[in-house]
This record gives sequence, structure tokens and C-alpha cells, in this order.
Amino acid sequence: MRIGAYEALAVLEGTFLLDGGAMFGIVPRPLWSRYHAPDEQGRIVMALRALLLVGRGRRILVDCGIGRRFGDKQQKIYRHLQNEGGIAGALARLGFATDDITDVIATHLHFDHVGGMLTREDNGGLRPTFSKARLHVQEECFKWAVHPSAWDGGSFFGGDFAAWEREFDLRLARGDCEIAPGVRVKVVGGHTPGQQVVVVEEGPGALVYCADLIPTAAHIRLPYIMAYDQRPILTLEEKKVLLARALEENWVLFFEHDPKVTACRLEEKNGEVVAGEGVCLNLPAGAGD
Repeated sequence: MRIGAYEALAVLEGTFLLDGGAMFGIVPRPLWSRYHAPDEQGRIVMALRALLLVGRGRRILVDCGIGRRFGDKQQKIYRHLQNEGGIAGALARLGFATDDITDVIATHLHFDHVGGMLTREDNGGLRPTFSKARLHVQEECFKWAVHPSAWDGGSFFGGDFAAWEREFDLRLARGDCEIAPGVRVKVVGGHTPGQQVVVVEEGPGALVYCADLIPTAAHIRLPYIMAYDQRPILTLEEKKVLLARALEENWVLFFEHDPKVTACRLEEKNGEVVAGEGVCLNLPAGAGD
């Protein structure tokens, strides 16, 4: 779709599995399983969907998935499946190479959002995937990822960040700011310190990359908050603010992890804000097996 000066393109890196109960926190399984059917281990399919913005001489990628980074133990747990060449293959099908990317916006630094920043070579080494890109991260988020708590340390590929400082043009933001004309980031810290959502052409009809504030369309419901969130009450308040404005100004919400719905507008039914007009995306065959 076109949003102002930008063409907005969904880029599917692949899928992985996460515990359904963790994804929906206090919401009972009989409720969330209506939207995301679990496997025999209670895991549900999550998309790894980046956003590519093309316009104003920039090619801006928002998040980039896991990449080929898991060892055997992690792969057994998460069952990451790349989609026909992963992020590089998805970009190629849109007519772009990884070196064409001018900017990468990392919403936050959990491995399922930025593992793909580094590509594993045949000799086991790692090289930058987007060698010519500026990398935009909140300073608070970067500092937390370098020194995480014992509770969430497993959510990061901690060894990556020294390579980031060495290899990338790393831009550390301090709060809400403009990354490019018409592309702004807004800090929402309930999930993890320094998480940022991306708002394209803010105002009526804007596009919002929701990251893990609203990871799937089901999470539009206010109580549907992940057990991974460090400050769930803050997440609740941040969702209220975003959803109210999205409804009023007819925003398009873009979902990073929903396996069926790429994006949607909102509508109000019986006093509740719910997903309205949606855009569906077929996942690779076998992704939910």
C-alpha cells in the first residue's frame, strides 16, 4: 500500500513457535485458542514480518526476524522456519538486495526482531546483513540489551551488540523522534525498556508498525497482554492511547507476529474497539505443522 510518499511492503522472514499461554498472559486458553490454535506442546505459530518503506530516496526496513542463528536446542524449542531464503529472499522477490537498505529501525532487541541483523557464514562467522544501513535503536533499549536482567537475558543474542557497535552506523535515539521525513518512532516501554513503534505519515490514515505492543490482531483486546511484558499495566495504558487515536484517525495497524492478518483498521462494536478491515497473508506451506 502507499502511505504518503512511501510504498509500504510486508516482508515475511519466516515463522517460529512460541508458548501460547505466554503470548496471552492472564487470558484463559479457551479464549485465546479461538484465534491461535496451539500444537500438542501448547505452542502457536508466530509470523516474523518486517516492514519495508520505499520513498524519498530511502529504503527503510523495520525489524528483520531471527535469521539463521539458532543452535539445535533453540531450534527444537522454537522451530524457526525461514520463508524461501529468509529476509534476503523476501527482499529479492520485491526487487531489492540487502545492500539496498539505507536504514534499519529496530523496534527493540529481542532475538526474534533483530537476530537477522547478522548473517552466519559457512565458516561459522557472522557478517552484517545490511552492510550499508544506518541502524536506529533507542539508547535505553540498547543499554538494557547489553546488560539485561536475569529474568529476560534469554531474549537477546547478547554477543551481537559489540559487533553492532563495531560494524554498523549505530544511531541511538533518546525518545520520540523522526527517522526520515514522515517516519517517526514513539517509545512504548511496557514490553521492554525502550521499545519503539513506527508511525508512517502521522495523522489521518497513518500506518503504525505495532511491534510487541500489539503483536497480533487478537492483542487489540485490552486484557490480551503477553506474559513477557515487564510492565503490563504500562502496556495496557499505552494500548489505550494508541487504539483510541487509531480508531479516531483511521490508522492502519501492521502486525509483526500475526500468522494470518498483516494489517487492519479498527472499528467499534458494542463499545469495544476490535479489528476491522484486514489484509490477509498466506504463510508458507507447513508453517503450522
